[in-house]
Amino acid sequence: MKNPVADEALLLSHEVAAMFNDLGVLMAVRGHTEEAELFYRRSLEIRQRLSQDPSQDTGETALTRRNLAILPAG
Repeated sequence: MKNPVADEALLLSHEVAAMFNDLGVLMAVRGHTEEAELFYRRSLEIRQRLSQDPSQDTGETALTRRNLAILPAG
């Protein structure tokens, strides 16, 4: 049986956050805004959890927030 905590720990990396953001961009370009939003939100969650100071946005976190903000309404 898999350990869900171990699986979650594997997803907490800057590379995985970047991948989710990139998938969000791909979905947005293809017009799949609901899927794009899910990917952006997951990226943002990972980036915030990795941040040592959640009140400060890194450039990557700001990019994901921007992508989410400009996403057209479903």
